[in-house]
This record gives sequence, structure tokens and C-alpha cells, in this order.
Amino acid sequence: MEDKAKAGLQHIPTSGALSLHSTRSSIITRGRRDAANAASNPHYRQAVTDYNARNFTEAAPGFRLAAEQGHAEAQYLLSTLYDAGRGLPQDDTEAAYWERKAAEQGHAYAQANLSFRYYAADNFAEAFAWCQRAAHSNLAWAQYNLGLMYRKGEGVPQSNTDAAHWYRLAAAQNYPEAQQKLADLYYTGQGVPLSHTLAAAWYRKAADQGDAEAQFQLSHLYAIGQGVEHDYTQSRHWIRQAAVQGHEQALRELKRREYRDP
Repeated sequence: MEDKAKAGLQHIPTSGALSLHSTRSSIITRGRRDAANAASNPHYRQAVTDYNARNFTEAAPGFRLAAEQGHAEAQYLLSTLYDAGRGLPQDDTEAAYWERKAAEQGHAYAQANLSFRYYAADNFAEAFAWCQRAAHSNLAWAQYNLGLMYRKGEGVPQSNTDAAHWYRLAAAQNYPEAQQKLADLYYTGQGVPLSHTLAAAWYRKAADQGDAEAQFQLSHLYAIGQGVEHDYTQSRHWIRQAAVQGHEQALRELKRREYRDP
């Protein structure tokens, strides 16, 4: 299997509707628990209403007022508005400022985004440090990124064992990219005991969620009967799924085999 570890860390901006009692709260360790950081903050509450109505110009001042009062979620959301240029001019400096404010209060999403910011600047030591904080808050996206950094030896000594540990934690939360990376390690026996059966099982979980690389590799396993029973029909199905998503190897292999529908 080709090692895909060269892929960079993931950055996931906020999108969609917000909730005053967001599911994110379960993975955010609040630095403060006073009224300024509670959902009852009136500026934050109104800003959430404006945000969900897509009135970003109205939401931005509300988030800023709450942010200035130390509201970590408002600081994080304000940073995403500056980052995207929604409701106010795009400003990387302001985005980074408020992102760090939230990160320093233990906001896991802000920590993970701050990690990505350092990573993009090739400051892998700081990227790792902030990613580790977010990963310990059980944020799957950060756990996956931490696994990548261990796999590549960026900001930390290279360790396939530690990479597998963090991939597994994210994979257990149904994070498809982590499931695919963990499958790669099982297939090659790096950081975990070699097991084609477990590789196939994790590829299948990721493939079912639409991960093109996992679909391609699962097709390969069905074609040669490794970890699964040889099944030409399944092999054809999964390579087509990967090809539909533009997976280059799948497209080349599909053309080479010249599959025909029954």
C-alpha cells in the first residue's frame, strides 16, 4: 500500500447553524465558568440568533462584545468570521488573535485551528503542542491530526505506535480519514501487529463513509482475497466508488481492467 502520510493537517472552519448548547461543549474545557462564558451572555445569545439567520454583519459586533468579556465560544466564532471575511473584512491577524484567546481558555476547536495555523507556517513544535491539547479534549479531528504528526515526525519524534494510538481514538469516533490511516498501518504492520483482516475492517468503515482512498484499497483487498474473501463483484463495486470521486489510481485501474456491467 502506498503511504499517504504526506497529506497535511486538516482545518475545519465553523459552518452551519449554531446552538446555544452546542454538542461541542462536551469537548471544550472551559477556562472560566463565570457568567461571561455562559450561554446566558446576552451579546452572545443575540449574535447566535443573527448568525443562524445568516445576518453575519449583525452577528459580528455581538460576538465581539461577548469576546471582549472573555466568552471563549464567542472568541472562537469571531475568529472564524475574521478568517472567512463574513460580516466584517477578512483579517488574518484578528482571526489569529481571537483564536488564541479562545485556545488559551481551553477551547478545543480554537486550539486545533491554532495548531493548523502554526503548521501552515512550518512551526511544527507549536503546531504539535496546540494539537495535543485539543486531542486530549477528545476532538476527533485533532486526534487525527496528531496521528499524522507522529506518523511524519513533525514537531515530535516519529512514532508509528503513537500514530496508531491517536488514529484509533479518532477512528473510534467514526472519523473516516483516521479509519483509513489506521487500516494502512494494520496492512503494513507498522505501529500495530500486521493484520489484513483488521485492515480490511477499518477500510470498510471508512469506505462506507465515502473515503475514496479506503474504497480503492478495499477494492484491492477483495481483488486478491486479503483480509476478506476474494470477491470480484465487491472489488469492482469499490473501485468504481473511488473512481466516481476522481481517485486517480482507481480511474487508471478501472480503465486498465476495462470492467463491463453484467
